[in-house]
Amino acid sequence: MTNEQPSNSATVLGQKYAYATAALLAGIISYIHILGIEKAVLAIVFAWLALRSEPKPRLEDRRLWAKTAIVLGLVQLVLVPTIVIWKFEFFRQLIGLLEKLQ
Repeated sequence: MTNEQPSNSATVLGQKYAYATAALLAGIISYIHILGIEKAVLAIVFAWLALRSEPKPRLEDRRLWAKTAIVLGLVQLVLVPTIVIWKFEFFRQLIGLLEKLQ
């Protein structure tokens, strides 16, 4: 039984490293595709999975990656709707021009 605990701990820690890495990548990629709100949500979810304290052990090495992913995701979730609301008339005109091209 004692042999299973260290390997389980290493597996959980490896999963948390993977979550932190995936969260950071999703947070960065959400800015490549501007309307990537779903990627911002994924970044927040993966970062939360990496930072939660249970199951043990806590993530120590890549905590900054996960925290950065949360910030990137939240900024994306706030920034895109704000810009769309702020520039709504411009987007409406742009859609009208694109419809005329068809």
